[in-house]
Amino acid sequence: MSSFFARVVKNRHIQHGGPFFLFIFGGAFVLREFRTVRYDSELNPKARNLIKPEEAFADLEQKAGGKVKFNKNKVSLEKDLELLEQKVDLDSWEQVRGPRPWEEGSIKPRPVRRFPHSAPTVEELTTSR
Repeated sequence: MSSFFARVVKNRHIQHGGPFFLFIFGGAFVLREFRTVRYDSELNPKARNLIKPEEAFADLEQKAGGKVKFNKNKVSLEKDLELLEQKVDLDSWEQVRGPRPWEEGSIKPRPVRRFPHSAPTVEELTTSR
């Protein structure tokens, strides 16, 4: 029986795979425990209180001497959607296929711009060596 356990302990899969899976599953368990502290109302009294944006920016406004102010958006999301629907016609649109580089004339040729330069002189070639 001891030879069986010795073989199991010396097995490559147990030696390398065991710590790997222990790290993966143990790490997930530990992280879950740490995360629950954030949302547990018994441990963290602020866990269930949702703050409003005005409250979140209140301390910034005090630190900056009144320079930072939270401006609430006066237009609701529904109004924004209505404005977008008025601007964009979603009922009559046409799907246009994009240009393909291998099709003739699908992409307009661009002029090649090169800097004008002259061929090197004999003096330049001999001094560079």
